[in-house]
Amino acid sequence: MLVTDLHRFRARATGTRGFTLIEVLVTIAVMLVGLLGVIGMQARAAVIEFESYQRGEALALVREMQARLTDSRTIVTGYLDSAVSSTDGSVYVGSGANAKDFSTASVCVGGAGVPLAEAKFEMCQWGLALQGTAAMEGTSKVGAMIGARGCLIRVVPAENNALADIYVTVVWQGKSRGAEPDADSPAGKCASAVNFGAGLRRGATVRVLVPDLHKAS
Repeated sequence: MLVTDLHRFRARATGTRGFTLIEVLVTIAVMLVGLLGVIGMQARAAVIEFESYQRGEALALVREMQARLTDSRTIVTGYLDSAVSSTDGSVYVGSGANAKDFSTASVCVGGAGVPLAEAKFEMCQWGLALQGTAAMEGTSKVGAMIGARGCLIRVVPAENNALADIYVTVVWQGKSRGAEPDADSPAGKCASAVNFGAGLRRGATVRVLVPDLHKAS
């Protein structure tokens, strides 16, 4: 009798230990799947947050040049010069070896009231901002988007008899693949020779009309 009871106890104990181990393994597996899901969501959230940050920076830089153009009535002919703007987005400032550099010894020099020189001065300052000089980490410029470039794309002829009709456009490299700007849009034309990678071109644009305030006599 004692031997039989002992065998039954061992059988029950062995069965209980095996069942508990399976439960623990299943629980660990479920937790791992959950943790991987959380990690994936955090990684995706970080990318979305970074994309949002870059777009915010781009809009700020577009608005900055918009303000410069709005106040440029006396020097607007300088902005219409082919050295400063284009109709196809081929002239741009900011990052990259082919970006226009309007500085002298890395310093933006005022134009003393001369329209073209003043426009180059304004573009020089905008170009530095696009390079990220507003914020530095050691010697690294981190105050702008990845690969930021800015264009002034002229509309010819200008609408509504404006002194100037210009698309202010900023393009940069995103972090995740998505739909790119249309090739014929200002964001598609600006620095079109720059390859940001498939699905990584981002763009922000605002159209600026500089009105002619002189009334015809």
